Amino acid sequence: GFFEQNSVIFNTVSPKGKDNILDVEISVKERQTGQISLGAGYSTSTKGFFQASIAQNNFMGKGQNLNFNVSLSKDQKTFNLGFTEPYFMDTKWTAGGDIYQTENALSSSFSSKKYGADARVGYPIAEYTRVFLTLRHEVTDIEEARNPTVDVDLENGTAASLKTSLRYDRRNNVFEPTKGFYGNVSLEYAGLYGDQDWLKGALETRYYYPIYKDFTFRSRFLAERLVKTTDKDLPRTEKYQMGGSRNMRGFSFEDVGPQELLTPRDETDTSAAKKELFNVGGVLSLLTTFEIEHPLIKEAGLKWVLFYDAGNVFEKADGIDGEYPFRQDYGFGFRWFSPIGVLRFEFGYPIDPVDGQDGQQFHFDIGQLF
Repeated sequence: GFFEQNSVIFNTVSPKGKDNILDVEISVKERQTGQISLGAGYSTSTKGFFQASIAQNNFMGKGQNLNFNVSLSKDQKTFNLGFTEPYFMDTKWTAGGDIYQTENALSSSFSSKKYGADARVGYPIAEYTRVFLTLRHEVTDIEEARNPTVDVDLENGTAASLKTSLRYDRRNNVFEPTKGFYGNVSLEYAGLYGDQDWLKGALETRYYYPIYKDFTFRSRFLAERLVKTTDKDLPRTEKYQMGGSRNMRGFSFEDVGPQELLTPRDETDTSAAKKELFNVGGVLSLLTTFEIEHPLIKEAGLKWVLFYDAGNVFEKADGIDGEYPFRQDYGFGFRWFSPIGVLRFEFGYPIDPVDGQDGQQFHFDIGQLF
């Protein structure tokens, strides 16, 4: 990404009368590695939003990545400052870190504020394969919770975790893959110090294949598991739920997962209060996605997509009475690879929706899904 596409040219020339000598001339054309983007708009999940980012992919001319991102909306505020050194101390080690803060009020159960920092290192152990270690310090602050099952004292506090990841990446393009395979398995333990104690495991695979001309088949499978490591209950902020533009696109945010009919905590007269359906979160999350993508206007970076999602979140690891029923949806959408990122416009339709849930969803979001 440091040079313009097709600008690197190799020429070989033998000096006159010296056939045993070969001069290699390499000409390149550097590209702009810094990027500033500003954007504002409307997302179905966050409503009106403003976002800005500053990134330098060749900081100090050493291939280092320095970036700052901010996203502001009524229900969500995110700040992140990150730095990555791809060849730490002229070795094969990758090193980096982030400082971040997130305020999230998307959930109907509670509003949360999280801030912290992480430090990470990586090393190639085989071709296309790297292992990563990430040390994270994070503080959670919940002031109010409408869901009566949420224990604020349990949620609030410090989580100190160590995460190990093994990643295999053989995609032909990281940003717009049309062929290849990506796999990642990770294990994160929280309990080095602080107030939180839990264990998380995740397995993700992605597959891309050009089925005919510019038609690309894309698939993704993601399994996540949350495990207790002490007698303490698991925090609701760490449990899983699905629904929305990032996973089950035929459903609203938090529509997928275990739900209970409860009296909101902010009601003063609980005897007359109307009960609401709250997503209480689960410890096992399973998701699979299939897509067919094709350029609509290639020069403009505009594509259309057909998709199918299937998945669910389970309150217990053994599913529901030993079975694992999946919720399903299908739909279509358009993607614009714009200067501020990938803009996704998608219409999702649930298969066999339950009573009280909408029959279709429109999602507008920024960022590639997978």
